[in-house]
Amino acid sequence: MKLFDEHIVLRFALLFACFLFAAFVPEILNLSNSVLGFIPYFAAIIFVAYISLFYKFPVEGTRRKIRNDVVIPTTVGGEPVRDFEKDLNEQNELHQMMIDVSQEGFWTFDVPTGKVYWSNRVAVLLGAKGVLEDSLSALQSYVMEKDWEKFKKVVMKSLDEGRDFSEVLRLSSPSKNGPSEIVVAGRMQMDAENRPIRVIGSISQSLDRSSSEREKYFYAYQDALTGVYNRKFFLEKLKVDVELAAQKPDYFFGVALLDIDSFGAINASYSINFGDNVLRVVSERIKASVGENDVVARIGPDVFAVILHNIEGADARDNLLSIVKQIHSKVKAPIQLDGQELFISVSMAVVVNSDVDCVEDVMASANAVLRNLKKTGSHGGIQFVTGGIREKAMKLYKLEYEIRRAIQAKEFVLMYQPIVDISNSDKIVGFEALVRWNNSEQGIISPAEFIPLAEETGLIVPMGALILKMACIQTKKWVDMGFTDIRVAVNFSARQFAMESMVEDVKRVLAETNLNPRNLKLEITEYTATCEVEKAADIMRKLSNMGLQISIDDFGTGYSSLSYLKHLPVHTLKMDKSFVDHVADDEEDAAFAKMVIGIAKSLHLELIAEGVETAEQLEFLRSEGCHHIQGFYFSMPLTPDDALEYMKAHYAGGVAPAEAVIA
Repeated sequence: MKLFDEHIVLRFALLFACFLFAAFVPEILNLSNSVLGFIPYFAAIIFVAYISLFYKFPVEGTRRKIRNDVVIPTTVGGEPVRDFEKDLNEQNELHQMMIDVSQEGFWTFDVPTGKVYWSNRVAVLLGAKGVLEDSLSALQSYVMEKDWEKFKKVVMKSLDEGRDFSEVLRLSSPSKNGPSEIVVAGRMQMDAENRPIRVIGSISQSLDRSSSEREKYFYAYQDALTGVYNRKFFLEKLKVDVELAAQKPDYFFGVALLDIDSFGAINASYSINFGDNVLRVVSERIKASVGENDVVARIGPDVFAVILHNIEGADARDNLLSIVKQIHSKVKAPIQLDGQELFISVSMAVVVNSDVDCVEDVMASANAVLRNLKKTGSHGGIQFVTGGIREKAMKLYKLEYEIRRAIQAKEFVLMYQPIVDISNSDKIVGFEALVRWNNSEQGIISPAEFIPLAEETGLIVPMGALILKMACIQTKKWVDMGFTDIRVAVNFSARQFAMESMVEDVKRVLAETNLNPRNLKLEITEYTATCEVEKAADIMRKLSNMGLQISIDDFGTGYSSLSYLKHLPVHTLKMDKSFVDHVADDEEDAAFAKMVIGIAKSLHLELIAEGVETAEQLEFLRSEGCHHIQGFYFSMPLTPDDALEYMKAHYAGGVAPAEAVIA
């Protein structure tokens, strides 16, 4: 409550003035010659008196008079109304609890009043027995005098410049289990005129230099999940060992990469937390199987690496194999977790330093061995790197690098193989887009040399995105020329098809190229379509609803052709070349081809025979009712310019659009 209300004082002053003016009325009457001369004077007194008694002064700022004659209901329509006062109290209580449980102390300094609030944690860090004074000088009795004088200067300078600060203060009498140093930090809160009005700060325990260095070392070189070293430390240590071996011909060490087979299935079948626990168990077992000077690291999601030292003697390789077998045996033993027994399989690749020249050789060779073990189905085995494997590893390593570079440089080009309708004067109905690598050094490279590695490394995803956009751009050019019914088929890999963003990616490319979906067909293999039927059906249905057509490539090479066709929105079947090759001279292949043609007819699906090369093959297919043909008999894959010329000659019975002819 205010001691003096300026509004009340003003009212009394005005009334007092009225009384003074009224006191002179008799003299004015005597001096005035008429009553009319007195009226304005008297009216002025009445007006001032009215102002002093009845004038309502305006409300300052955002203050409002609180009404006490309104009852706030506790329910509205039967629903309880929140008690905002209670909510505010709970929030304040929660805020205080958060401050109290924090490992750091909290303090605020109100600049105008000089008052300081200290949280309970500050008293604990300082070793104070009671409550701290509400001023900044409360710190003085707990820190060394030299540090206190320096701290005062820092605070004053920070207030003058409006900047934050952080200072380390040594405690004069640290408690037995408490810190010897504290870090006092403050952040300025400024007003509208950029003047400091409050300092909000923290007080925390200062780590000594050795502890700080250990903490930095841990975060830089150790795996947070398992506690073993990480990939960074492993590669740095491996580099040191390789350089030492180059200087000392008799220096011998081995590197073992250990991969947990089908680890993704463990996460999927149990949980990610369960999988993390499995990784911790495996890391502990590896550490228990090696020596003190050996290095154990986790270099991938489910891949561990071990550098094995102190392997000497004439039988060094045999000793190394013995150690590796011991590690392998311990790791693959049954694991008891959460009341469940889990059996795991691990594959190991072992490299001897005498067989490699550098860190890159070690990693490439070991990874090639692991890749080969998985590809051949030899899960759970141990394999040493040999000369042949090393050469293959380096070739694959170089090829993978070249593929990455080629994607960035856009060295991949598309060829287009025509698909013709033999029931309509060999009219062209579409193309299949086939990728080729136009390498700057080697020229055109067959997809058989790079597609398998691209699939294996995941590079097929960015490559496939590039191919799709290139095909859509080219198709749009042909459509704009007047070939409005042409349709181009683009192959999609299993990895691309499994991506969650697959449908949106296709939709985006169509929008960017302004291509009508009816001019695009997506081809997936039978294996891709049957891998996860429900998921595949959902994706294919979304694509089909966009106006795209879906084609099953290599039809007949799978194992569930008839069952899955009932559930998938498929438009086209492509009979694999392996069944077309001998239809004219092999009764079994001819019978299979007839069966596929019958399936397509019964399901009212378009059928394309791939790899047709001879007149005998063509006549057999024509006689059985297969009308759409693709193969060398009509044309090899063509460049975009040659494909345009082919369309001019074979589009719509040989009548090319006028625009294309002019072009």
